[in-house]
Amino acid sequence: MFASSFQTSDITGSTFAAATMGCLAASALMALGLTWVSERWRIPVALGAVALGISAVFYMSADELWLAGGKLSAGPRFAAWFAVQPLLVAAAYFFANIAGPVPAGVFWRSTVAAFLMVLCRYLGDAHIFNPTLGVLLSIAFWLYILGELYFGRMAEVMRKASQPMQMGYFWIRLIMTVGWAVIPILYFVDVVIGVGYGPVVATLYTIADLVNLIALALTYLAVAGKERY
Repeated sequence: MFASSFQTSDITGSTFAAATMGCLAASALMALGLTWVSERWRIPVALGAVALGISAVFYMSADELWLAGGKLSAGPRFAAWFAVQPLLVAAAYFFANIAGPVPAGVFWRSTVAAFLMVLCRYLGDAHIFNPTLGVLLSIAFWLYILGELYFGRMAEVMRKASQPMQMGYFWIRLIMTVGWAVIPILYFVDVVIGVGYGPVVATLYTIADLVNLIALALTYLAVAGKERY
């Protein structure tokens, strides 16, 4: 499978295969990290490992579908996003909860907002309702998550956290701000403008995931290691 994917002319298939191996490697590293991180770090690290594992399964399937037909819809990607993005938001909550108590309501509001963020894009992509409305509602839920990260209780407790945790939180917020902004932009090009889920759009989504998923999840492990050693 990977030999065919890495043909020079098939950039999209190559990025799918690279994302598969990258997510598998990062997921394995996160799982291994569970054996040495302190107990308080295990929830965010475990959530990151699960998110990466789900992404690896998606990209493995996407690569096979791409090689079989040379095209792919956004449907399988949404199936992965429904689990992955709420898991990453939940990991950010438990990360902040290490620095100080954060109300459980923040967890539920943030993770539900992450699920609805994906659901609105999915409904627009499926043309169950207007695609423009879908992306606008999705952006609204994304901005709510950012509001919790920048101005909510999580931001408050992080002001009193250790320097490594503050630096880690800085990168978490940066990725969820800049990296996640790529998704509605590509959705707008794909669905609203009507370019379609072609090779360029699929490749850009995948490149964005390499940062949004792998870099974000490994941040939890890096800070956990810094805190311990």
